[in-house]
Amino acid sequence: MSSDRSLLLASASRDELHLVFSRDAISTVRAASIVLVALASLALSACRIPGKSLASNYKNVTQFNYDVTAGPHQFHIEGYLTRTAEQGRRPGLLVLNGEPGSVDRCIQMSQSVAAMGIQVACVNIPGYGNSSGPSRFVGEPSVLASRRALDLLAARVDVDSTRLAVWGLGHGAVAAGLLMDYDTRPRALILQSGCYDMVTLWPEASLRTKLSILREVWPSKRVLNERSVMAHLPPKLEISVLIMHGERDNKMPVRQAVKLADALRARGARVSTCYFPKASHDLGKRVEPEMRAFLRDNLLATTNAAAS
Repeated sequence: MSSDRSLLLASASRDELHLVFSRDAISTVRAASIVLVALASLALSACRIPGKSLASNYKNVTQFNYDVTAGPHQFHIEGYLTRTAEQGRRPGLLVLNGEPGSVDRCIQMSQSVAAMGIQVACVNIPGYGNSSGPSRFVGEPSVLASRRALDLLAARVDVDSTRLAVWGLGHGAVAAGLLMDYDTRPRALILQSGCYDMVTLWPEASLRTKLSILREVWPSKRVLNERSVMAHLPPKLEISVLIMHGERDNKMPVRQAVKLADALRARGARVSTCYFPKASHDLGKRVEPEMRAFLRDNLLATTNAAAS
């Protein structure tokens, strides 16, 4: 992935857009986009209340903040580390949050994972939580932030760098998938409610999803392809993957998850899937039993085997 790619996205030419809009439709969509952005900004400013750091609510949670640079732009990334009570070098789980408010739930969830003997880092990708943006629809800054978080987690003296897993939620699942395409360190990957083939998503996406994309990038075929996990899969993958998705997800269709699972299996990955028939985009706590069982089998089981 080229280092200057993300900063050139806004300049993508209209003739690259593979689904042609009429000029009137483009004007309408852009106007609606501007209104939505303005309303969102007002809502955020109204709801932002100063308070204590989330880490102050837990004895075993500390801040995991850092900065990344993409071209001339610097991004401050918000993160939290939940430490296990187990001694020695323990497996590490990096959680990439790409959904509103998901870092709060991540810290709550991390307590049960830490009790399993796993160090957990919860990170907001650019544009989410208190991480600076814009996200550029999971552009280069998100991938850089994800890779840097993995670097920092792996470098800790209380983390076994050979036993790393990454869990991505929503747009964080896209960042986790792109990280898998280029980084062989994670032994296990959990992808939840993500979109993995942006080029095929655009024609079938709802108007709401299209407006969301247009707020961040101009969706040319080149721009969408750069953000597609499917487009960059290596020919061979030695990794265990758990894909979780709601079958009633109107934001990111479940067929995106099914298509990725097939492609990963074809490349040798060990893939487990869990599709929730009555669930929409936000899967909530229903994913936790599947997630913990997957981590137990793919991080803790290998740790115990190495120790025996």
